[in-house]
Amino acid sequence: MPCSGASISPSPPFANPPHFHTWSGHELERWHPPACFGWPPGDFTILTVLSGAFAFDGTGDDLLARFGAVSAFKGIQYWSRSDDRWETFITDAAALEDASPRGRRADFTLGELKAGGDLYFLRADDRSSRPVVYDMHVDEATPDRIVVRIGNVSPVMAFIVTAFDAGAIRSTYILEKTAPGRWGYYAMTELDEGLMVIGNYEEDYRTRNLAIFRHLAGIPTDQAPAVTQ
Repeated sequence: MPCSGASISPSPPFANPPHFHTWSGHELERWHPPACFGWPPGDFTILTVLSGAFAFDGTGDDLLARFGAVSAFKGIQYWSRSDDRWETFITDAAALEDASPRGRRADFTLGELKAGGDLYFLRADDRSSRPVVYDMHVDEATPDRIVVRIGNVSPVMAFIVTAFDAGAIRSTYILEKTAPGRWGYYAMTELDEGLMVIGNYEEDYRTRNLAIFRHLAGIPTDQAPAVTQ
């Protein structure tokens, strides 16, 4: 884990090839998120980590801009292990003026990202029955390191059932330059499920996390291999 004095992951901080792992809440009863991840204490049912590395000759600002380009996430692909095929993961995505899903706007600028305030965006995926509003906060933005927190501020619905309450999904993304032309990636997500996802949820978490990693790293999201270690 790329935080001083904090480690739970069985993989190196920036694994190559990418490494994914999940824990259930009862496996980590005594664990609390490290301060560098910016999460408040809270219960969770699942913790996921994806650690990776990628080639990139640009700057930290260039990578940060990929978080701000919310609309570019629309259409990214993932391998559905439950359906055994490539599917569109994110079916709609837009930056928002505020936490209302009706206030669509242009993608966030680099200046807005670096200002340190809460930025809201909308995202719909192939498993939820309506779009979800998220907030994004940039905790750190230097030439060699980026830390971004994202959480849901509206519920995630699966048909008429609440799969995740508001605030039940908390993700932190750490991107760090490890050598000239090389960057490391570490994404940790806490999930407090209101409804256990139907199907092979762990494998779908794996391939969806891989899709986000590839998109941010500039790698085609439907590229083989379809899964991580």
